[in-house]
Parts: sequence; C-alpha cells; structure tokens
Amino acid sequence: MSFVTTLRAGALAAAIAGLALPAAAQDAGALTTTDGVRAEISEAMEAIAAYSEQERDQALTEARAALNRLDAEIERREEALRENWAEMSDATRETARARLKDMRAARNSLSERYGALETGASGAWDELKTGFSGAWGAFSEAWSAADNGEPAN
Repeated sequence: MSFVTTLRAGALAAAIAGLALPAAAQDAGALTTTDGVRAEISEAMEAIAAYSEQERDQALTEARAALNRLDAEIERREEALRENWAEMSDATRETARARLKDMRAARNSLSERYGALETGASGAWDELKTGFSGAWGAFSEAWSAADNGEPAN
C-alpha cells in the first residue's frame, strides 16, 4: 500500500469513526469540533504525503501543527472524562481510561516518527515519511477505537 493510500485509509477510518462518539465524553458542540479536528489533521497528513524532500520544512511545519491539534483533542477528551467522572460506572471509567491510554501511546509513537522526520537524513525522506504514515495509521486506529468503544489493536 502506498504512503498516500495509507494516509487516505486512515483519514477515512477517522471520518467514519467520528459518527459514533461516546456520549459520556461528547456533546453536540464537541462532535462538530471533533469532526473539524479530524478533517484538518487528515488534510495535513495527506499534504505531508505529497511533499517532496525539497519541501521538507513545510511538511514538518504541517506535521507539528497536526500534532498540536491531536494534543488539544486528547486534552479535551481528558477534561470531558474528568467532568463526567461522577456519573460514570466503574466499568465505563476503566474503559475510558484504557482508550485514552491507547491514544496517548499511539500519539507518542507518532511523535517519535515526527522526530525521525525532523532529524533524519534527507536522502531517507521517503522511508521516513512511510514510518510517519504508519504511526499516523496506528493513531487513527486508536482514535477510532476510542470513539467506537472498542479496544485498540
């Protein structure tokens, strides 16, 4: 599967998952925000896939902005969890914690791949982008799993 195809598949999965957000941590306004964040991040990831080695600085700038948006989304979810904690059952609390843990782990992996993009040899640009794409795919799966109430793979 090509880098662009992998990113598009991850974007599609993220978009589909946005339709089934858990009620305990989401409200109608948050749904719009989450869908917007997903769309922006997916566009950024597709743009990164299209950048050549000569456009590396622009790709890194867009990747950093996407990572910052992901961090804000994770923080928003953590805040919603804290706000709804008292109304949740023990099982729901544990599930929500596990989902956030999976998202954080996938985000850390994505950050490591970003670091490789940033510091890697310019001659290895295509391989570095492929690694970043794989990490984005893993994050997208964790995000989808969190939104669908499933364990991450």
